[in-house]
Amino acid sequence: MPGPPPSPGMPGPPPKPRGTGRTTRTVIIVAAVVALLCCAGAFTGGGIWFFRTVQGATAPARNAATAYLDDVRAGNHPAAYGRLCEQLRSQLTEEEFARARAAEPPLGDYRVTATEVSSSTGSQSRAEVTVTAAGREQVLTLVEEGGDWRVCGGI
Repeated sequence: MPGPPPSPGMPGPPPKPRGTGRTTRTVIIVAAVVALLCCAGAFTGGGIWFFRTVQGATAPARNAATAYLDDVRAGNHPAAYGRLCEQLRSQLTEEEFARARAAEPPLGDYRVTATEVSSSTGSQSRAEVTVTAAGREQVLTLVEEGGDWRVCGGI
């Protein structure tokens, strides 16, 4: 049973110390875990978005380069010539291109190791596709003409 109430003018009992209660600690821990999961999800989602954006920008140029190389490897010179940019086709006839390609050793297996796309306002979009074939690295330059990527150097 508690003691008698304090006399007037006398201080009451000291206040109870206020520590962090069990409920408050649980709420703080849960909030921290939720915040951490949200940040991790945003980081991962941002990384996936960035990867898909870069891949979406480079895939058409990479695909055009591999289509050209596949035509060259198969000896389909008319199709490979059709994948050249306007500038090269104006300097080289299809027959000259076919003769030059036939004089070179066969392409064989190749591997695309890098694709970099760049564009500037007021000029054509350009891409560089790095290819390794027969232990040799080569860079194909492509330009975008009429919505299609065309090989314009490194042939």
